[in-house]
Amino acid sequence: MKHFLPEEELIEYVKPYLKAKGFKKKNKTWTKDIGDFTICFYVQGSCFSKETYYIRPSIRINALPSDVLVHGHYMTQIEQTTPEEIMQKFEQWCEEWTNKSLIKERLLAFIEWEERNPLEKRRAKLVDYEKDPVPAEEFFMIDTPPTTPSTKQYILDNF
Repeated sequence: MKHFLPEEELIEYVKPYLKAKGFKKKNKTWTKDIGDFTICFYVQGSCFSKETYYIRPSIRINALPSDVLVHGHYMTQIEQTTPEEIMQKFEQWCEEWTNKSLIKERLLAFIEWEERNPLEKRRAKLVDYEKDPVPAEEFFMIDTPPTTPSTKQYILDNF
């Protein structure tokens, strides 16, 4: 059974929680610059239902251009549970996705996976995701739209 947490309840919990950790708020987005990265916690409403929303943390690599980005170079989605569990998952995700050696390791695994499973194969539904799971879904949107320098290449060269 999926837990339903009203958006307003999550936002009321998150506001003081993230403010105490140094995040700045604009609308339903909280950001914090931590040097090499900017962490973002974003609550996105749905255009289909007023009750539906998405919790989308993201990370921006500060050394790369961000003018084409909405929120970050890579992002994920956290399922609605309790405010405490959501923030625990957010903090864990941010800790992992600001660890340069772990990011590079995951990117290398993703590149290998992508070579085995090119876009054409994925679009044709010829990938068995259970037998060959995606090592890091966060990289699906990386370099979309294309950036110069490439985010993937920057990570490979600098992390």
